[in-house]
Amino acid sequence: MEDLSSKLTFFFKFVFPAFWIGMFVGITLLMFLGPDSFEGDGDVREVRWVFVGATIAGTGFIYWSCMRVKRISLVGHEFIISNYRRTLRVPLRDVERVSSSVLMQPELIWLHFRRPTEFGTRVVFMPKQRALGGFTRHPLARRLSDLVVSPGVIA
Repeated sequence: MEDLSSKLTFFFKFVFPAFWIGMFVGITLLMFLGPDSFEGDGDVREVRWVFVGATIAGTGFIYWSCMRVKRISLVGHEFIISNYRRTLRVPLRDVERVSSSVLMQPELIWLHFRRPTEFGTRVVFMPKQRALGGFTRHPLARRLSDLVVSPGVIA
């Protein structure tokens, strides 16, 4: 079995979102519930709306880039996909294509399926980190693209 996911998958799926969202929601709530307790030159009543916007936008981005990630392993001609509660086996032949992020950290790879699975028509995972990555397509995405095109050859 080859683990394709980063060892940081659990951290980025559960720990980081809970910390970031919790901090921003907490600070934003404090700004609304006790605006007089904040000291400074600016008016907290104006800044708090910026925090509402940042909390909503940041939560959306964190959901999109972190909370949806799955753990992916490759065993023979099957992907083993896990969301830490359920595990699914998907044959290579059921993957239509592979896409990946560029200029983004953490880097992401998507597996697009020919037909819907329990996790939908595509899943996203974080590949293992690489030094100076992000400016080009992750090598694992290229390798997986080659595998789903010709599943008889496993590198």
